[in-house]
Amino acid sequence: MDSILPSIRLDSLSDPWWQQSLPGAMQAFVAFILVATRLAGMVLIGPVFGHPGLSIPLRVLLVAAIALVLTPALLSVDAQRAFDRLDRDGDERLSLDEVSPSLHPQLRHLLAEAGKGDRDGLASHEFRLPTPVPRTLLDFVWLGLVELAVGLALGLGMTTMLSALLMAGSLIDQQLGLSTGEIFNPELGINVGLSGQILHQLGLIAFLVAGGHVLLVSALLDTFQTLPVGYAWLSPPMFDVLSDLVHQSLVLAMQVSAPVLAVMALVGLALGFLGRALPHLNVLFVGIPVRTLVGLLVLGLSLGGIGDRIGEIFPETVLRLRGIVMGASGGMGD
Repeated sequence: MDSILPSIRLDSLSDPWWQQSLPGAMQAFVAFILVATRLAGMVLIGPVFGHPGLSIPLRVLLVAAIALVLTPALLSVDAQRAFDRLDRDGDERLSLDEVSPSLHPQLRHLLAEAGKGDRDGLASHEFRLPTPVPRTLLDFVWLGLVELAVGLALGLGMTTMLSALLMAGSLIDQQLGLSTGEIFNPELGINVGLSGQILHQLGLIAFLVAGGHVLLVSALLDTFQTLPVGYAWLSPPMFDVLSDLVHQSLVLAMQVSAPVLAVMALVGLALGFLGRALPHLNVLFVGIPVRTLVGLLVLGLSLGGIGDRIGEIFPETVLRLRGIVMGASGGMGD
């Protein structure tokens, strides 16, 4: 065994070359893991990327490939470019109120080194932002959880808007009498009606046609500009936006289902008058196929408008999520 395995001298680690290389290698490794973790949050729950049709090995390969390309670019960004991105008011001074709370310890440390107080600002030549190397496993896990939460926030926001189509389909199915014919949706792991499944698939198609998947990935990559790797932070406005997206999803569900619900109300009123005029007619027996036929006709005619509305609101939602995540460092992103 000794002849097969080369002898490894542990005292070689004390060589000056190793002393200079190991910190940089460790910093690059930590940056790669954190970048991959933020990407994994979006891939885990985001529309299209989180579809069970994409196998887990394929998702892991996608995350690893993007992180492998992105990490060297992030590490090579000079301090001046990072300073320009964080300096929102353009006064060539970086103050605490311009950055996220996660950057405050590093900024206070740099202010102290420059002999300045918390109310002062750093000049560009005084600014440095190295990737933090956690000292303990607990610190590393905490950094990973925060990075994962940033990616989850983007994916969850889009999934919330997409779930509005399932809600609209449920309302339509109840009016058409199709609520008993539910089918299993593998993406969300729940049973949905026929109309809900149709609208959900239409939403995914509109999302892809509008380039939502590209916008979602671009939005996540843009978050590294104002939330550098290792300095991620979940700001209270981010939770407010996610809560507001739930309200918007309810509004979208009502907008999508409104044409069918309005026509079904008129059909119900007409059947009521018909039942009064012809007492011997079995209105219930006649009304069920009439309601289903008219409802499906109205739904088919309104699919074009629904697709246009989805194509408008999904990119707006991605840009809003991008703005609030990038704005976590002191203001709204551009």
